[in-house]
Amino acid sequence: MVQYLDLMEPVPRAITSATIKIVIWVIPVILLVIIMEKSKPFSYLQLHHNFRKSLKWTGWVSLALILYYFVINLIVLNNNIDFQIGFNGWLNTILLVGITEEIVFRGFLLRKLMDSFRFWIANTVTALLFVSIHFPIWFYKGLFEFPYILSSILTVYVLSIIFGFVYKKSNSLWSVIIIHSLYNLLVLLFY
Repeated sequence: MVQYLDLMEPVPRAITSATIKIVIWVIPVILLVIIMEKSKPFSYLQLHHNFRKSLKWTGWVSLALILYYFVINLIVLNNNIDFQIGFNGWLNTILLVGITEEIVFRGFLLRKLMDSFRFWIANTVTALLFVSIHFPIWFYKGLFEFPYILSSILTVYVLSIIFGFVYKKSNSLWSVIIIHSLYNLLVLLFY
């Protein structure tokens, strides 16, 4: 009975965390789109556009990311793969982080900034904001140390620039959500 409870204990916390992410990240964006933009959220956020074009971009960028990550981790750094990803990792880190962060940063902020600025300026501002939301987790996990923090900032910034570029080229938020979730999976596999 104790083992069963130990295995089940993280599930309620994972579901609570998932609920909080949706309430804090997604619902406000949906309300902003409905109230301020007077638009349908799925349409505005480009969640139902260009599936074929989206798949092409998703495939190529995902392949490049997988190859890069495997070469760096398996050949250069000689890291092992850890397939033990818990329910919380699957739900919150892989599935929901990609969805929630991309709805906010590419689906809403980047799109809104592109109304007033050229794409590269909007993408750069979005990338800087995207980096800034990672500071609390780096502090919490004790990772805000030199030189680690510089590589983390650079990695998140470059990924955000790539995500913005793919979003613009594919005209679909799904491509970026899938790539972001794939990246998070790769991080957990080699963490």
